[in-house]
Amino acid sequence: MDKTVTVFSTCCLAGLLLAGCATSPVDPLGSDNKAWRQIPAWASARMQQRWWVQYGDADLNRDVAAAFANNPDLAVIAARFERADAQVAQARAAGLPSLNLGIGYREGRQQELDLGPYNLAPWQGGGQFSWELDLSGRLRAATRSAKAARDAAFWDLHAARLQMASRIAATRFNLYRFNAEMAFLEESTRASQETVSTLKSRADAGIIAGTDYHRQLAEHEKFKRLRVDVKRLRDIAVVQLRALTGGGAVSGTTRRDIPSPRNLSSLSLAQLLKANPTLLAAEARVRSTFQLEKSARLDLLPSFRLNASATGAGNSLTGRYKVWQHQVGPALDIPIYDPVRLARIKVRRAEGKAAAAQYRSAVLLVLEEVERAQVNWRSRRQQLQMAQREIASLGKTRADAAARFKAGITSQIEYLDAERRWLETKRAEAALQQLLVNDHINLIKALGGAS
Repeated sequence: MDKTVTVFSTCCLAGLLLAGCATSPVDPLGSDNKAWRQIPAWASARMQQRWWVQYGDADLNRDVAAAFANNPDLAVIAARFERADAQVAQARAAGLPSLNLGIGYREGRQQELDLGPYNLAPWQGGGQFSWELDLSGRLRAATRSAKAARDAAFWDLHAARLQMASRIAATRFNLYRFNAEMAFLEESTRASQETVSTLKSRADAGIIAGTDYHRQLAEHEKFKRLRVDVKRLRDIAVVQLRALTGGGAVSGTTRRDIPSPRNLSSLSLAQLLKANPTLLAAEARVRSTFQLEKSARLDLLPSFRLNASATGAGNSLTGRYKVWQHQVGPALDIPIYDPVRLARIKVRRAEGKAAAAQYRSAVLLVLEEVERAQVNWRSRRQQLQMAQREIASLGKTRADAAARFKAGITSQIEYLDAERRWLETKRAEAALQQLLVNDHINLIKALGGAS
């Protein structure tokens, strides 16, 4: 059954691997991605954070590098950053002069009162020059809004990479936990099998009742059932890793030791506001909407534009034009009453209020995430220490109960109880180790990758 599932998963992913395989290696920062090479200078230092390296897991490092290069969700967010960067250029272009040239063909006649009708020259051409002088600052405000929107898109990309790396780390350490639990269950299953064989021999010899043998046999089947269920969870973790990394092969699937994370330095509220990419993105959106509102208000002021145009017409495309007309001069647009512009101000003001409310909500959520991770971190460290002391005591009890049971001194019930308690505590220890490292990952994520 296991081989069938593996073959089926491999076949399902074969097309994806063939379509998106890459022969060149990728660096852990994913700098081979075009969008990521466009990191703004003000944020390049922040991108050197590689907090996952501290766990000393080469397989985790490869997973993160593969996800940064191949994960389609990250590619979507990177494309949004490219679009926001292009929109900055578009906003800047609104304040630059524009020059257009044109040529066309026409047929017709023109009649004047004194001279009578005459044929129009069929070929015509012309040029236009226009430049709006941003005296009010409306275009500059729009450009600042586009830059802030680009900053928000960049921090969204950074937050997505941080979220992706944390998901990969949590999934990989969950895989290690299931491997550890499988090892504990295999050990208990082997010990249980020896007990079943011993009880069967005693039952066949009439030394003990058959119910004792069947009780141990049921316990043995329970261990085997638990092992199958843990293996199912372990295989699901492998599938999740494969999906997160973009469909590539997953290595290091047999490891079962979970790393012990070190303590993190606490950040003040001011430092946290400058480190968390979710907060930085929300703050940038507030700046963007406020600048849009400012641009809309400035649009109510007069605008000044320099215009120039020239047109000519002739009987042939290559000959000299016989008719010329040109216009040069400034133009002043004074809005008196424009309901569209007035409505636009109200829309921008409402968007600004919504962005400010979202920023406050993001701050509260991040603070909650930090405090929750800190509380869980401290509590689970204490629980893990207690579980380790409990395991040390139960291990001695288990060994003594096994020896006494084999010697026929103690009952089967006492031995089964010692075995069950030891196994439950070992599984609890592995779960606590995995939860502890998850709390560590969540704290790093809430701190914006600061480790």
